[in-house]
Amino acid sequence: MYKKWLCSSLLIFFLFFLPHCASAESMSIVEFGDDITIAEDQVVKHIVSVGGQVTVYGKVEGRIVTIASSVVLSPTAQVGKSITTIGGIIVMGTGSVVEGALTEINAAKFSDALERVLTGDWKGWSWVYAFMSIALYLSLLLAAILIAALIPRSIMVISKSVQASPYLSAFWGMLVVILAVPLAVLLFISVIGVPLIPLEIALFCAVALIGFIAASRLTGHYLFLLFKRPDQTCMKETILGLTCLWFVGWIPWLGGMVKILALILGMGGVLMTRFGTYRKHVLP
Repeated sequence: MYKKWLCSSLLIFFLFFLPHCASAESMSIVEFGDDITIAEDQVVKHIVSVGGQVTVYGKVEGRIVTIASSVVLSPTAQVGKSITTIGGIIVMGTGSVVEGALTEINAAKFSDALERVLTGDWKGWSWVYAFMSIALYLSLLLAAILIAALIPRSIMVISKSVQASPYLSAFWGMLVVILAVPLAVLLFISVIGVPLIPLEIALFCAVALIGFIAASRLTGHYLFLLFKRPDQTCMKETILGLTCLWFVGWIPWLGGMVKILALILGMGGVLMTRFGTYRKHVLP
């Protein structure tokens, strides 16, 4: 039941944001951590890249979307629709053609936009929310890359525990969320417990962060199965899953529910496996 629900949510994301990317006939390219180069005589539909530079000499009929990477267009490049890069830049050679909009979201753009918001030049706080969301995503992405590189085995154990026992993971995750505040209150009203409050907060944040990263890895695992590209590394699955959850989070109501569910399941997995050191609940 959990797998079907998760896959359905991910399919909604791809229907809204990455149409036809999973279709072999559309000749779309999706890469994570690797550079993409489109030759001068090559024609593709869409390009999605996370952490790898996109260089185009040929023709892209649809959109180009990159995260933490840049787009370089040669003089012979043709892009039929828009180019969007988050955490990168767009470099256009003389003679290159882009029929859609160009969107760059990077540190320079963020600083300029935030200054304009604070001085009152922009109306509407939706832009502030958007930039804060992007900043949070980039921070989580950096943390996920570091944790997946340092303790990949623990992340795998936690995510597989969630996969094997989703209902038990949900129970333990909900228990952590419910008991966190009462425990802090009890520590606060006791004289010897006050110094332990920072420790509880740090422990809760660690469980939440590692749990969400493990849930992201599991999400990426299911996505690669949808793309018929199994046996990927923990790093690639984590980056893809985290990116997917971030995009899904922009869907009203559904997005927030999906991210909360991922957080609760991940936290439960952390508790069940004792931070990925206990393998009892993991499938063989």
